[in-house]
Amino acid sequence: MVRITDELSDGWDGVRKAYPPLLSTAQVAKMLDLNVRTVLAMANDGRLPASRLADSRKYHFLLEDVIKTLQANRVTEQVDQAALDAE
Repeated sequence: MVRITDELSDGWDGVRKAYPPLLSTAQVAKMLDLNVRTVLAMANDGRLPASRLADSRKYHFLLEDVIKTLQANRVTEQVDQAALDAE
């Protein structure tokens, strides 16, 4: 009998197990192998979704938002059409 789970595996299960659902700036920096200042800059300019309480300097990141951002910004190899036409 096949067991159906609530969520289909998308390859991010290991990350979900390694990190809590709510992340600090330092945790996001470690996860993405970036400097903390880079993570803060990305949060400030909207490249990385974050939340911040009023009158607070501390950012909070949802793990699922970080995963979705990574999925949405995958680098794929572009096929050079001119090179194909030259062949």
